[in-house]
Amino acid sequence: MVGDWYVLIHHRDLSGSDSQLPAWDDQIWRIEADGPGLRWSIFPHPEFRDGSGRWEKLPGGEEARTLGAWEPSPDQRGEIARGLAHSAQDERSKRLDPVGPKGWASKGGLRAASASQIGYHERWRMELLEAGPSFIREATLGSGRTLSSQATTRFLTRTVAADGDVMSGEYFREGESQGEFRMLRMGESRAAKARQ
Repeated sequence: MVGDWYVLIHHRDLSGSDSQLPAWDDQIWRIEADGPGLRWSIFPHPEFRDGSGRWEKLPGGEEARTLGAWEPSPDQRGEIARGLAHSAQDERSKRLDPVGPKGWASKGGLRAASASQIGYHERWRMELLEAGPSFIREATLGSGRTLSSQATTRFLTRTVAADGDVMSGEYFREGESQGEFRMLRMGESRAAKARQ
């Protein structure tokens, strides 16, 4: 699993109708060895030189992701193979310690400075299952005076290519959306240059 990955998600809103078009999202994941554990970094804003098909202009002039299950073109697949740039905006990273023979998890729990202050915590986990790795992020929001609310996002691998460079499976974001994901091993990602 160690390396840089392009992750493409196709999903449907759980509250939507059956006729609703699927939506898409993409991210760059970096998984690195970190002592006996792993470091999992997520860059939610991949940057393509060729952005065709990814964005559309709304009537008000804003840009939004195109509707439907967007797929990269052959040229865009080449960019992925060489390594995409990423924005540092909203970047997240956690160290995962070994848990059992085939698992890793981040430490810590929900903390708040006082009983009335609301705290937020995410616990990230990876586990090697028979079909392939699972990637789980559990978010908790609450305080000492309220019941905590939790939401879990799961990426459950169902197939792994023979060379290990493509993984795909089920995506589930609790209470919000579900669908499928595909992970493509890519060249080393780099920080995008600041726009002048």
